[in-house]
Amino acid sequence: MKPVPAHSPLPAPGRGWAARPLAGLALVAAAAGVLAEDFTYVVQPGDNPWNITRRYLKSIDYWPRIQDYNRILEPRTIQPGTRLRIPVAWMRAEPGAARVVDIRGGAELQHGEQITPLRAGMSVHAGSILRTRSEASLLLEFPDGSRSLIGADAEVRVAAVDRLVASTAQQVRLEVARGQLENEVRSTRGGGRYTIHTPAAVAAVRGTAFRVAAADDRVRTETLGGEVALGHRAGTTRLPAGTGTQSRAGEAPAPATRLLPAPDISAVPERVERLPFSLAFPPVAGASAYRTRIAPQSGFTAIESELVAPAPVARGRAELADGRYRMRVRAIDAAGLEGIDAEREIVVDARPEPPFLQRPAPDAFVVDDRPTFGWARSSEPAHYHLQVGTDADFRSLLYDETRLEEPGFTADEALPPGRYFWRVAMTTAAEGRGPFSDVQTFRRPPPGPMPEPPQMDGDTMTLRWRVAGEHDRYQVQMSTDESFAAPTLDTETGEPALAIATPPPGLHHLRIRTLEPGNPPGPWGKPQQVEVPYDHWRALLIFLPVLLLAL
Repeated sequence: MKPVPAHSPLPAPGRGWAARPLAGLALVAAAAGVLAEDFTYVVQPGDNPWNITRRYLKSIDYWPRIQDYNRILEPRTIQPGTRLRIPVAWMRAEPGAARVVDIRGGAELQHGEQITPLRAGMSVHAGSILRTRSEASLLLEFPDGSRSLIGADAEVRVAAVDRLVASTAQQVRLEVARGQLENEVRSTRGGGRYTIHTPAAVAAVRGTAFRVAAADDRVRTETLGGEVALGHRAGTTRLPAGTGTQSRAGEAPAPATRLLPAPDISAVPERVERLPFSLAFPPVAGASAYRTRIAPQSGFTAIESELVAPAPVARGRAELADGRYRMRVRAIDAAGLEGIDAEREIVVDARPEPPFLQRPAPDAFVVDDRPTFGWARSSEPAHYHLQVGTDADFRSLLYDETRLEEPGFTADEALPPGRYFWRVAMTTAAEGRGPFSDVQTFRRPPPGPMPEPPQMDGDTMTLRWRVAGEHDRYQVQMSTDESFAAPTLDTETGEPALAIATPPPGLHHLRIRTLEPGNPPGPWGKPQQVEVPYDHWRALLIFLPVLLLAL
């Protein structure tokens, strides 16, 4: 179980039930007659109102009621096969217990004054109150296999878990002060009953799948399969499959509304290699938000990740461990009703997480013709896989180094000017090979322009070169030594030409580089040699282009 963050404390014990009665409990009595049902008992040879009452009813005092309720005129001569109607509320039941199947995050059980941390496998008896922290969830299973998935920040009282003596049918009553429950109820024939009491209404079902979410005095109910009978002060509202409504304490529920259809998530990638993730899918008409729930692959027993997004994206938390999961995504309409789930399997394979790329920086302007790549070193023994290519899909690879022991690599050949893409993955003994990092790009700019042969006009020498970019500037250097350690000329210009005083006679070295706005200076162009003769008054100028070795 993951530790629960310190910033998500459980509610103080008694904030709901012990401190105040559930507002909707007053609705239980008003709705009981509407939601009540009879158990049908088939008379066996030798049966009469007295022995039926003794075996199956709460008290022997009920025998006259059975007789009156069924209009029995001759109680001593009831024919075998006669069908008697008996209100379920009169019948004797044996107490049972629910079981915590799975749990994520922090939750507690309060029974009387005793408060115990909840764990998987624990039994939950009638009278117990369950509370979950934020980002927590648990699955509660009842003896007949019915299940309730209790979401985060919930407070639920298990009021009854009983088995009728007459039929072994199950009777469950949950009282929800707040929180969201997703319920899968087995058939409740034979007097079985599954009811959820909330601050605004009572939901009674027999064999269905439905959701209930309570917050303050409002309750949202959505039926996914079967039918829910929603009892309230004004009567009963029937919610067939695919519909939902919202209720408020003291008011009749809004009319049943058709739930939004399941989103189409068929094109969402099955394999997820980076966390947190956000995977787009086509929008659902009428949706204002989308909820994503992710649970273990073995069954939707507890929620590993739950996020709501305003856009049509399936989202998952960064804390998801590697493994197989079931993912449910549903659309939420403008009124807050949540639609039909789309469900599919996803595989999270995000570890070991790729190292942090350090250099070249994203969209870097790299002057070195043999760039050095660097990334963060793993805290555990690892080797690294570096890819450098000329396309974002890495179909054209310049480097594919699969077993680098150190977090760095220097290109062994000069990279020509152009745009490049690179990424790194990591392999550890504990987790094997992980996914590649996000792709980063860098650019190798072209070298500075080559000057044309200088022109001499009296005491002025004019230099010209090709235009680079529309807004580029140029740095021009001239030096008497090829190292350019002490340039005799170092100036900038915004034009592809420069007029300077004719330098003294002798051999001079000339180079130019481009200055792009917002980027570091580009690489120097190939240096040239310019020889100014001693008889320069004859305007004789010898231009000797010479390729110098890179400094």
